[in-house]
Amino acid sequence: MAISGAPAELTWVTPEGVGVHLIEDENLDLTYLALENTSIRGASDYDLLEVRRSISAEFETIEIRELIDLYRQAPEWNAKVLILMMLAAATQEDHSSSICTVIEDGIKFHQADVRRASAIASMYTPWPELQPVIESAATRDPDQQVRDLAAASLLNFSQRGLP
Repeated sequence: MAISGAPAELTWVTPEGVGVHLIEDENLDLTYLALENTSIRGASDYDLLEVRRSISAEFETIEIRELIDLYRQAPEWNAKVLILMMLAAATQEDHSSSICTVIEDGIKFHQADVRRASAIASMYTPWPELQPVIESAATRDPDQQVRDLAAASLLNFSQRGLP
């Protein structure tokens, strides 16, 4: 049974042990792939690279570090919103101080749509170092939607056992 609003997901494993995770996230309005080493013996670096190459040959791909650079260089707020949504989709459980910095920058940005996108991105990345800035946004942001989204994000922090 599908949960309303939850991303549609399909996973499979290549014979070499490379896990492929296809996600269609209507909330972010994105479809994305994540590659994982799911083999007990461990897929080789070569196998991971080959799967990545074959996917890149068929689809336009963007690395997380490229997204971070694009965010920093983006002159327009709407580009920052899209990049924040892409980073949220890409991070999953993988912690990154660079992504934390981008989300912190976004939640403090002068344009409310960027702050909203950053609050949404924080829902996908409930990492302890983000909690203070999200708490501040939940109580002090001038935009009601940002406050509401940041408050919703804080639920993820509490579900992860953070105070």
